Amino acid sequence: MGKYKNGILGAFSGKIGPIIGASWRGIDYMRSVPKPSNKPPTTRQLTQRMKMSLLRGFLLEIAEIIDICFQNYEQTSPMNGALSYNIKYSVAGEFPDSYVDFPNLVLSKGDLHGSWKPAVTSTESKTIDFSWINGPYSRLRAEEDQVLLVIYSQAKSSYVFLTTGGTRKDGTIRFTLDEAFSGNSVHCYLSFYSSELEMASTTEYLGEVTIA
Repeated sequence: MGKYKNGILGAFSGKIGPIIGASWRGIDYMRSVPKPSNKPPTTRQLTQRMKMSLLRGFLLEIAEIIDICFQNYEQTSPMNGALSYNIKYSVAGEFPDSYVDFPNLVLSKGDLHGSWKPAVTSTESKTIDFSWINGPYSRLRAEEDQVLLVIYSQAKSSYVFLTTGGTRKDGTIRFTLDEAFSGNSVHCYLSFYSSELEMASTTEYLGEVTIA
């Protein structure tokens, strides 16, 4: 059921007959109810649906990072921006055998500068050591930028992430995991976030490592 606002000439929300009223970022708009189609979906449509379904599950697990760190998509929400970008660049294979291309998966996106020669190793039980080299410090590469670490385990179909582990100037951070992760191979990602500027860097993929 639709609801009128500010009289008959005002905006409304909900469905009234064949029209749907809604609001996004303070802008009121109307659209028609989509008509059902009897045509079978094309391979291209099925491919897009599979990509959407595939990625939504991955990204919803780290929604709190996406909401803050996926930037430069002013005309849509951070999550929709992340879905749009990753559907285009981080799904490989042909329908129905599409899969996530982990090296191209982007979990944060912004204008903050990244690092030089990021690396990841695991030499002690239940730990991953992230390291990086800092370039010259500037407003977009500040010493106190927060480090955001994300790992994804295909074996467990889950993310583990660390958002308060240290700052850019540290140059290295040890990520300690639950014992259940020992022996698992995980994909590792690094990015930075500036609380002062409310800006993030674009995800850097550090590779796949087996946890000792």
